[in-house]
Amino acid sequence: MITTRGKTALFPFFFFILGLAFQLAAQMNPITRFKNVPLPFALHIQNSILPKGEYDLEFLRVPNPKAYYLRIMKKGRILHLVQGEDYPYADPKEAPRAPKLHMSRDTAANLLIMVMESGAYTKPYAKIRAKYSIACAAE
Repeated sequence: MITTRGKTALFPFFFFILGLAFQLAAQMNPITRFKNVPLPFALHIQNSILPKGEYDLEFLRVPNPKAYYLRIMKKGRILHLVQGEDYPYADPKEAPRAPKLHMSRDTAANLLIMVMESGAYTKPYAKIRAKYSIACAAE
């Protein structure tokens, strides 16, 4: 049985844990979102198969340490979160004016490679490019 003294000790602990949860959620900063992107292949992500179809893709950045994530959603529901790698420009003048998404397939390694570019005028993260390599499912 918890005494009155024990209950008062639980309140600071509860708010501490709640504060940590808000910190973790606040660190993922959305850069741009692409809606209704057709994925031409079924993808194998984290021990599950994502069937081919249309999905919303959101490009995210975590400031410390600098990391990029791709959030795959359908009808507002988050299905997967994929970590990407920084893919810097050789010349920053190569950055497109608006956000862009490029997809290609590496048939030798059976990968779908997505390159997301934030664009030259996207605030607060301009001229950012990240690369995501996702395994294609066996057909």
